[in-house]
Amino acid sequence: MLGFGVVLTYILFLYFQTVAGIWRYKQIWEDKELFIVDSTIFLEYEGSSFLEWQYPDGCDVNNKRSPHAVMWCKSPGFQAVKPLVSDVSTEKEEERHLYISDSFFRLAWYAVIPLLRNSPERDPQTVRIWIIDPDRADEAEIKNTAMMPSVYFRYLTKCLFIGGEFAVIELSSFPQTSQSYFTNQGFWEARLLGVHEYHHFHITSQSVSFHGRSVASSQHVFFRTFPEKPHDDKNVSLCLPTGSQMSIVWGACTPHRALLLSDKGTFITKNAFLTYEEIKVDPGELLMPAEGYYVVFDAVLLENGSIFRIGDALFWRDNEDGKLRKNPIKLPGEGVKGLSFRTQCADYYPLLGFELATVLAWTDHELYKGGKALDWKTNSNYMSNILSLPKTTKILTAAFGSHPASFGALVMYTDSVQLSLLTCYETEGIWKTRTLLSTNVLQGPFQMLFVNAALETLLVWNKDTMLYSLHNDSEWRYLRIMDSSNISQEASGSHIHHVVMDRSRNMLVKMENNVLFFCKFGMNKLFRLPTWNDPGHSVVLYLNQKEQIIMLTMLDGGLHVQKYPLQMEIRSAMQGEVHSCPFIGFTHNMNRPVYYIDKEEAIEFWVQIVYHEGKNINVTLSRNKDHVLQITERTHFESVRHLDTTNKTFTIYQDADYRDMTNNSDLIIKKSRNSSDIVTMELLPTHIDYSCNLPKNQISHFFVGCPPNRHIRVIKPQRIPCKMHIFDSYTIPGFVLRNSSKDLTVFYDWKSFGCVLRIHYKDEFRPDIELYDGETFVRSVDANFIVWENFNRKDYYFNATMHQVACLHEAQTWTSMLVDEKHPEEAWGPHNYRSCFVDDSEKLGNLDQPYEIMNRSSMNFLTFSRENSAIYVFYVKIVDPNYSFCDLRAVFAVQTYGIPDVDQLLPLYMLLSQCVITLIILCISFYGYTFIYRDMLQKKCV
Repeated sequence: MLGFGVVLTYILFLYFQTVAGIWRYKQIWEDKELFIVDSTIFLEYEGSSFLEWQYPDGCDVNNKRSPHAVMWCKSPGFQAVKPLVSDVSTEKEEERHLYISDSFFRLAWYAVIPLLRNSPERDPQTVRIWIIDPDRADEAEIKNTAMMPSVYFRYLTKCLFIGGEFAVIELSSFPQTSQSYFTNQGFWEARLLGVHEYHHFHITSQSVSFHGRSVASSQHVFFRTFPEKPHDDKNVSLCLPTGSQMSIVWGACTPHRALLLSDKGTFITKNAFLTYEEIKVDPGELLMPAEGYYVVFDAVLLENGSIFRIGDALFWRDNEDGKLRKNPIKLPGEGVKGLSFRTQCADYYPLLGFELATVLAWTDHELYKGGKALDWKTNSNYMSNILSLPKTTKILTAAFGSHPASFGALVMYTDSVQLSLLTCYETEGIWKTRTLLSTNVLQGPFQMLFVNAALETLLVWNKDTMLYSLHNDSEWRYLRIMDSSNISQEASGSHIHHVVMDRSRNMLVKMENNVLFFCKFGMNKLFRLPTWNDPGHSVVLYLNQKEQIIMLTMLDGGLHVQKYPLQMEIRSAMQGEVHSCPFIGFTHNMNRPVYYIDKEEAIEFWVQIVYHEGKNINVTLSRNKDHVLQITERTHFESVRHLDTTNKTFTIYQDADYRDMTNNSDLIIKKSRNSSDIVTMELLPTHIDYSCNLPKNQISHFFVGCPPNRHIRVIKPQRIPCKMHIFDSYTIPGFVLRNSSKDLTVFYDWKSFGCVLRIHYKDEFRPDIELYDGETFVRSVDANFIVWENFNRKDYYFNATMHQVACLHEAQTWTSMLVDEKHPEEAWGPHNYRSCFVDDSEKLGNLDQPYEIMNRSSMNFLTFSRENSAIYVFYVKIVDPNYSFCDLRAVFAVQTYGIPDVDQLLPLYMLLSQCVITLIILCISFYGYTFIYRDMLQKKCV
């Protein structure tokens, strides 16, 4: 009993030491991560024992005896600040080391969409941009409600514009930029792409200086939200059990949409908690709970509604009518132990015709998955059973994996008390087993989080302890505070509440008493951060679309929303520790979520790391599949003034020869649709530390297959006219058709076939082909291709023979390929193409036949009928098996001219006939006259 009393006294001492007083700080422009020399810092003390602020000589405070003071610092570097208090029970208040930067990026971009600020302008896509100085901005600009720049900021913006500054708008949801133009009103305007309800973009600066100040690049988010339907008297609240810690879930691809669960109700936001409202449900045919509200334990947020775990069953609330529904066909109706929601966005993952799961639910022995949306009106299942285990194996928790197409379940074998991890690759239907702990020294309940990585990286924790494993490593490590792996002991006995991690691997562990621990994931030590909130408050952490930590506190007056200055708190906690980042800078240009690699294509990107001399830091490129792509790298090293720089260039390509594939048609389909041909890659330095700033984009997916919207076009030569709508139909004589002797009337489809190239019947023609991705030109096509006439005309020819093009054996022809009455589209292509320039020991064959394969550099051309003017509709198709995974084909039309019709020759024939007759008569007359003249001369001589 004495020992218990000592422990209790120690815990109470730590508790009261923590809650005696709490102080915080903030700045005017909260999007700025760090403070700058002479910028305004607001200090706030929460407690009754405050005396005054203690601050260094390089800083000034407007009123140091006020718990709400304003501070300015004129010296860069760490500045020690803390409040002095009169409470004798607290001998030492927490001291923070605020880092003051001397950066010249003191100006900021201001952006506003007038429509979203109740402006009379009605265009939801137009954004106005100008430049402000946050320390001189008025309230309207701080709250983002100003429609026009003030006189000073108009002048400031024009001066920087004249100096060469302009706004480059990079859209987060599109791999392109929006063009902006400068108006005479002193701001830029640009038109944004994407949906009207949500805009997220970055504005990049050109580093133009004005009086030693430049504009910092920034990101901006705008929402167009619509309120929930008003509640009536029959609507019921959804609450966690009384006294429970708040929980939150947000959309992985739409983090501005979030669902907050508390014992005071369930709240929804559609604009990252700029506003929020409680959602209630209409019980409908369900029984009214005795408590007057439904007690929920878990929830997930879908596109068209929400799923709640009430008791051991799942219920659905639709966004349209707000009714709470239960249907065992669509959702498990009993035995449900937990729900899990996707934490990493998978929309960028390049799967064709396959929807990845978004929700996981489990019972003791079964695992279910569900998609993005639930259609309650149909009879189809929403959740499908993907795993059934024997009674001796129990599912403890489940989560989505490091790879977007994977998820895992943590299970325990009751007969051996062994923890194992079952991982499923959804697109392949393959399960893998991995032992977590051979002997279960940890007690549940458990939670786990897969970290977004190329190789499986996992974090597992219970109430007191956290373990992690890196990059498919079978070794598990404990996260420690000092030498202890029991985190609760270092948090006054409080348990782990939840864990938040951003894309830069900054991890926050929040305890139930609001103590915060920080770790750079991959390191094994946790650092306690200064106290930010009262231990008695109900607090939850939320990661918004800007990757900022938002602290949500439930107070008596409602929800308090505040940005948590994570970077500043990390610097403050790390100051004085023997920790420094081993590198100075780490940058790369592998910044797209998805890259597409077609045959004969390569992607090249660079990475640079700068570090102090002798550190010997390198960069690794890890991938989840080694057999699909090849990687070559070039390294350039330089050392200047005790700084070493390593520059690496990676070339990623596929080195495969598809000419010998006997079933290349199946291969093309596989390469286009199968997730096994998606390689995930990750760039990381070989050494990191807690203070390192890692890029947010470290992961990219490389899709080996046909890029979306890739196609070919036949280029219309400038010298050849291309006419539109010059006829509606035409007739093909039966004697020029391959499979019919009857005349064929063709109604020309101008939309499908396009314009008609008018070519003289004596001219040779070879189509020039270009490759496009959507509307973007890629390159000119130099691969082999074939052509055929869509309506089976045969009165066109090839001017070169197999012998003339130097074939080694008889080449493929339409006659040899059109067997078994196949259609031309299927009969000949990359799947069965064989080159006649490769000696495969075939018989020589007849090389005097026309060579019917063409390419950009060949001497082979099309020639046309010299008997009749004709209209041809040709299809062109790439047949080179090493050129592309895509089925590349296009259509073009030709109309020949120059051959006169028979009706036009008749007058000519009549004229020629008359001329011949006249000539004959003249000849006869001449010879007759000559004969008579000679006869007369002979008579005179006699």
